[in-house]
Amino acid sequence: MAEYSQHFEKTLDFIDKYQNLIDCHLVDFITEGLWEKCLPEALRIELESADSDDIWAESNTDSELSNFIQLTKSLSLESCPAVMCLEDLPKLLPQSSGGRLTDDKRVHLQSELMSTKKSYEIEVLGKVIAEMALVTRGLVIDAGAGKAYLSTYLSERFNIPVLAIDSSQVCHKGAINRQEKIQKKKRPLTKVQYIVQELNDTTNYNEMVNTYYPDWSVNKNLILTGLHTCGMLVHSIIKAFLHTKDINLLLVVPCCYHLADETLSGCWNFTKNARMLAQQSIERSRCNKRLSPSLFYRAVLQVILHSMGYHNAKVGRGGSLDNFADYAIRALYKIGVDKKQIPPAYVLQQIYQNHIHFEPKFRLFQMLRIYISSVVEAAIMLDRVIFLQSNIQRSNVAVIRLFDPTRSPRCYGIIATK
Repeated sequence: MAEYSQHFEKTLDFIDKYQNLIDCHLVDFITEGLWEKCLPEALRIELESADSDDIWAESNTDSELSNFIQLTKSLSLESCPAVMCLEDLPKLLPQSSGGRLTDDKRVHLQSELMSTKKSYEIEVLGKVIAEMALVTRGLVIDAGAGKAYLSTYLSERFNIPVLAIDSSQVCHKGAINRQEKIQKKKRPLTKVQYIVQELNDTTNYNEMVNTYYPDWSVNKNLILTGLHTCGMLVHSIIKAFLHTKDINLLLVVPCCYHLADETLSGCWNFTKNARMLAQQSIERSRCNKRLSPSLFYRAVLQVILHSMGYHNAKVGRGGSLDNFADYAIRALYKIGVDKKQIPPAYVLQQIYQNHIHFEPKFRLFQMLRIYISSVVEAAIMLDRVIFLQSNIQRSNVAVIRLFDPTRSPRCYGIIATK
């Protein structure tokens, strides 16, 4: 517990120090002068002569930029000494076979009506959940199951009973349709029960198990899981694990940090911008080494919007990115600007050219924020871990890295056993 707490405190100190850089709106980069307002002076001066290649190089020189990058890396979950990997699973499950139970049955799922990314995630997480269920002879509750990819995999491949719960009627129908398509291949019926229900802090999972699995003897043999569980549902799942004595194992992979508007430990209040920033992926950005042109387009559009008296316009995504003029015209139409008020394309393009000199700094600025994203993500995840540790005795709680972050950016799960 001490290692998680210490790392958590360090992340909070960092967030407090760089609050302006974390909380700013990127669209205001030009209009609000964020380069001067949000960057520490020494770092800003050094970056005046830098380019994007300098950031991705991640050199170990004694410079402001290098020190900043190394600090963010040291505060990420990747650098937290208490974070576990898949090979550490037997430490949390003393009766575990060390993965041998599931290794022999592992299959490739690209043909199972899933995207490549989803099939990869289901294969990896399914192996872990199957190990837990087979060792404990447990029933799995898949909270926020969506189209029940994980549920179907566990039931079909390992004959594990699964309760698949989702609040969306659309997802429920999708799960049923998918099961029907799979069963047309003359595969055996699965042991999945599908439920449409809103999940919250008061959900009675025992009652649902008794209703849909009346022959199941509930006795500390329920496993609660969720793959890329959104926002506040993560908090509800964690609280259910704490309050339900028969849920003996928890493994949840959180996502959509921006939808969780409160913390569990109460140690910090993450702003919406901070939570949005945590959604970024440093690993993918490092691989791509580029940003979408729409980000800078939006910053220049903000200049135009302010000049027209629009200070709180919500533009959203979509539209052409072939050139700035097309982007701007689409955006102005979208927010309801009268056609007669929209400047002609050549004027819009000239405004863009007048501000193009901001783009190198804009890209450097956003790259710095992407490095920070891993620190904010660490803080959000550790807030939940510390809450678990503080509210349950004689238990094992850990953050576990499940996925390759270049393939699945939300690659960490929270695992707990009673």
